[in-house]
Amino acid sequence: QYAVADTKGDWTAIWYLGQKGWFHNPRNAPTAVGALGFVVTPKKGKASVPVYGRAYPEATAYPANVPVQAVTPLQYTFSAGERYSLGQALGSEYYYSNTFDTADHVVVRGQTRYYQVQFGHRVMYVNAADVDVLPSFWPI
Repeated sequence: QYAVADTKGDWTAIWYLGQKGWFHNPRNAPTAVGALGFVVTPKKGKASVPVYGRAYPEATAYPANVPVQAVTPLQYTFSAGERYSLGQALGSEYYYSNTFDTADHVVVRGQTRYYQVQFGHRVMYVNAADVDVLPSFWPI
């Protein structure tokens, strides 16, 4: 699912990896179907927000016996004015397992909240504190 960025006549643009991707979408024979849902966009005042491949907890959530996993953004960002389709809201979590004994396994849950987004043709995550959730609309 993608967020509509613009329409011009029989053409529709979606947000795709930071740019408008245009496709032919005539009203009398549409190639895309509109859907109700939600999109995310950077909070007012943010020029861009980082995008993550994993929804890891913050460092303070890890117990002493579990190595902290870095919260490292991907090479992608998305900028003010762009919108991406919201998949789900979720908490941060990391499953630590370095033995076959399940008694040694630990689930680390943090306070950081993430939103799953459709970014390009991939599923990625943004920190919920960085974005606003808005209703989608079709057509624009």
